[in-house]
Amino acid sequence: MNPFDLFKFSVDNLRRRKGRTILTVIGVVVGVCAIVVMISLGIAVNRAADEMLQGWGDLTKIEVYSYGAQAGTPDLDDKTVEKFRQIPHVIASTPLYQPSNIWGQLLSDKGGKYVSDGSSIVGMDPSAIEAMGYKLITGNWDVTTQMGRGKIPALIGEQVPFAFRNPKKSWNSPDAQKYPQYDENYTAIINLPKYDENGVLQNPEEFFFDVMTAKLIYRMDIGVDSTTGETKYQEYEIVPVGMISGGMNDWMVSNGIIMSLDNVRMLEADYKRATGSSSGGGGGVYYMGRGEMSSGGSQGGTVNVGGYNSVYVKVDDVKNVEAVEKAIKEIGYQIYSMSETRKQLQAQVSQTQLMLGGLAAVSLFVAALNIMNTMTMAITERTREIGVMKVLGCRLRDIRNMFLIESGAIGLLGGGVGCIVSVLISLLLNNLTNLLSLLGLEGSVDIAGFFGLSGLSSQMPGMHLSIIPAWLILFALVFATGVGIVSGVSPARQATRISSLEAIRRE
Repeated sequence: MNPFDLFKFSVDNLRRRKGRTILTVIGVVVGVCAIVVMISLGIAVNRAADEMLQGWGDLTKIEVYSYGAQAGTPDLDDKTVEKFRQIPHVIASTPLYQPSNIWGQLLSDKGGKYVSDGSSIVGMDPSAIEAMGYKLITGNWDVTTQMGRGKIPALIGEQVPFAFRNPKKSWNSPDAQKYPQYDENYTAIINLPKYDENGVLQNPEEFFFDVMTAKLIYRMDIGVDSTTGETKYQEYEIVPVGMISGGMNDWMVSNGIIMSLDNVRMLEADYKRATGSSSGGGGGVYYMGRGEMSSGGSQGGTVNVGGYNSVYVKVDDVKNVEAVEKAIKEIGYQIYSMSETRKQLQAQVSQTQLMLGGLAAVSLFVAALNIMNTMTMAITERTREIGVMKVLGCRLRDIRNMFLIESGAIGLLGGGVGCIVSVLISLLLNNLTNLLSLLGLEGSVDIAGFFGLSGLSSQMPGMHLSIIPAWLILFALVFATGVGIVSGVSPARQATRISSLEAIRRE
């Protein structure tokens, strides 16, 4: 019997017993639907959690610290930064060089009509700035252009315009400063600078002036004149080449004046010459000696290594972060990344998902028993038919395959219908708020609450409650078909063991 005839014969047998087949298929539909929907809820919560964490910080960025290192760990210096770049899947590595002993003001012009005390000077490796994943709002990334003595090219953080105040106004005056306005969830600033493709500011009413076209002056405090008692300054012109966004949580970039490492070191050198000080570094680049730290109870203790206080490492994909973290830890450094928080959230979701999936699997197990029962009854009813097939020379494997095809077809049909129903349920869940509104009801469903993340829905009000990717549909079809075939193995084996002569004599 060729495969086509075998398949046609099996389908005809199922069609002759429509009622029993439909009832068995319904059991598979319920089981498949329950499993697909449970998995889709978990996928939606995990995706929403990733989006939320992405807003908190870059999931592919690792921060490496100079403190808490293992004994024997090398200094966190330029050689180590270069070593990090050689790790597979690392696309960029840079310190955020912030001199802590240098203080200065940013002026809107030579006369200082508007003054900023809160904008920090930050140095980065120019080749790593774009690769670190920051968003360029306007302009370009080039902070290496030589502009002559006293002029420094820089990238301006998008929140810097809010740092300027009118020094002629009282601190309590509402007109003394422009302030950021937040959305209803306090997750984003809605009045950030907006530029068109020509670099023209589209919302100038939100700011005192356009920082990208102004002549910005950095006035560095270099001490006090011993004769007059007045503060002495050394001034530099900051030339904005672009504006970048570090997001809500990378405040050092979003509120900073980003320069090349060489230019920040030049400022430090000028400060030391003007003040006669031997210090001037700090923040991201404070070079310190090695010193023992309390181990907090661990054996051997940890150390502060020399070099940069911290270095940022950018990984090409979130799935490779763990491998890069492992490589850095093996060198001996203490690290932090958002992936640790991500893994904790995913573990919590997976635990709940496993529990709910287990409950859904019970219904599919019951469906498998129904398939087995249906096929066993079919064998009892078709004993004479099986005997005739054997007498006519039908091979045992064809008889076995016929019943396996029938049980597999029940699983496939149930899986297909179950997937269709699951998609409909997913659409219903994702539009539930709108449907409730049409019915005059207010409210929403906190799917994340089922996974112990009740706060997630409030932070992601537009999140999908259910997401069914294509691979989940394919998995459900294959899984349901496999369950059907496995359920038919025992009845199919029973069919091949029936005696042909006894089967023919049976009424």
